[in-house]
Amino acid sequence: MYRLLIVDRNEDVCESIRYLLDWHQYDISGILTASSYGEAVNGIVDVQPHIALVDMELGEHWGYELAEHMRDMGVKTVFCMMSSREDFQYVRKSMRAGARDYLLKPINTKELRDFLERTIVRDLHGVIPERTLSQPEVDPVLQVEYSQLSRITAKIILIVKSNYRRSQSLTSIAETLNMSGKYIGRIFLRDTGIKFSEYLTAYRMIQARRLIENTQEKISVVASMVGYSQLNNFYVHFKNYYHISPSALRRFTEAEVPSPLPAGPGIEDAEALAEETSKLIQ
Repeated sequence: MYRLLIVDRNEDVCESIRYLLDWHQYDISGILTASSYGEAVNGIVDVQPHIALVDMELGEHWGYELAEHMRDMGVKTVFCMMSSREDFQYVRKSMRAGARDYLLKPINTKELRDFLERTIVRDLHGVIPERTLSQPEVDPVLQVEYSQLSRITAKIILIVKSNYRRSQSLTSIAETLNMSGKYIGRIFLRDTGIKFSEYLTAYRMIQARRLIENTQEKISVVASMVGYSQLNNFYVHFKNYYHISPSALRRFTEAEVPSPLPAGPGIEDAEALAEETSKLIQ
């Protein structure tokens, strides 16, 4: 029923946001992405999205300029700006351009959900499905509500969710947070009971399973979409986590055979399976 446009110069960010929420819960069936100001203008004119999530910095242009330009053209799209900078000047210019909200990166799922629900009710005069109201935010790996985690661990998880398609390490995240890697590693282990590397792999496996079950993308494409440059490593980790190969899961899915898969309690070093999975790939 509703159409969504995501605009960001980084295509990985656009793809990450696509998987932050179950958009179908909100009757959002069409999702378009754009990586430049010009591409965004064309997309809005052609598709007329109901909602647009727009990065503040679009090369030579600003996100609020896009919102202002579309408003002057009479387009009714509801805009929300995104930025890694908590700058009052940006917020003010966004609001003057008609944007409804301003979200900080990495995008907080709850804040995005709140914006979406307000927009559907207030601007689009729609109705929020009852099942989504007051729905607690539960982490797919840990199966606990984010409110039960420390702020540091919650931030680490948000960064993972926004950037899991790219190479990540606790050291790089520590630099982003301007904190010690050893310190946040201890906090993360204390809160979750697993290491950061285990969490990252588990989250990637969950996203990979979703792609295998709901798209027709090749397994090699799925592997790259969840951050694996080496297909063999993807097969190893997937089979170790779900106790079934990606190819076997795809066959089950295509045959419409229900097969609930167990999620491993942790990610072991499964390099011993490399030889076996190499045969599966061939």
